Amino acid sequence: MEPLSIVLVAYNPTAHLASCLDSIFIQKFSHYKIIAVDNTPNGEASRLIRSHYPGVELIENRKNVGPSMARNQGIARSDGEFILCLDDDVILQEHFLSNIYDKINADMHLGAVQPKILMMDKKTIYSAGIRVSFLRRFCDIGSGRQDNGEYNNQKAVFGASSAAVIYRRKALESIRQEGEYFDSDLFYLFEDVDLSWRLQKKGWQIMYYPEASCYHRGGGSRSKNNFSQYLCFRNRYLILAKNDSFTGFLRLLAAFVVYDLWRGLSMLFLNTGYFFRACYELAVYLPKMLKKRGYAQSNV
Repeated sequence: MEPLSIVLVAYNPTAHLASCLDSIFIQKFSHYKIIAVDNTPNGEASRLIRSHYPGVELIENRKNVGPSMARNQGIARSDGEFILCLDDDVILQEHFLSNIYDKINADMHLGAVQPKILMMDKKTIYSAGIRVSFLRRFCDIGSGRQDNGEYNNQKAVFGASSAAVIYRRKALESIRQEGEYFDSDLFYLFEDVDLSWRLQKKGWQIMYYPEASCYHRGGGSRSKNNFSQYLCFRNRYLILAKNDSFTGFLRLLAAFVVYDLWRGLSMLFLNTGYFFRACYELAVYLPKMLKKRGYAQSNV
């Protein structure tokens, strides 16, 4: 059994997947097993893996079940003490695996470690961790800024981006709910925030570690299309209901006036269909999220 399991969710063009896999195989660290979850509707990723990467374990969905469920499938199949989750459009820099593995393995209090994630131009930050604001907005630290050295220091962060993150299995097992690690009800967007928040409530630390770095094409989670707007609107409220403290809920009164009111009105007029869909699904899913709250209290 290898100490590291790599869970790779495939839903982009196979050229991205091939580049990602090639960047893994050239690493000097070799104590890993790769599990690829094919979320492409036509099985394109599966055909590529069978033809060119026969050593990769494959899970075939034949449709996009969402990144959350796909990662859960991969984690459930894995057996490593640590699990590295990667999007298929990520390319690892040299020594990435050894650096990030050594970091989390050296500190038993770490539940997750996020690398420095750069855009494909290799000079723009995609994410240096996730932060939460007073108004309960969740943002990738440094997103869109030039990497001029200010993101070269490791530090504790609120959350880790699921584009590239290593988890301790013991930490993931401590927050498993209804057999899941990532909440599949969220489907996509904020699922990494939700998981990070639950880790924090269980006492696990999350670290940003720039000595491990990678490049990410990105785009999906930053898209301004109607579907992404709907998921962002819906999922933010769902994870707040699931995780926030009583004092955090009080802060939402200010957030509603400053941020949510105009955002909701804008969506009502410019994205009407998805606005009403989000409202309906909030009514459906909120009772489930409240049931999942558990007994852990938020420290944020």
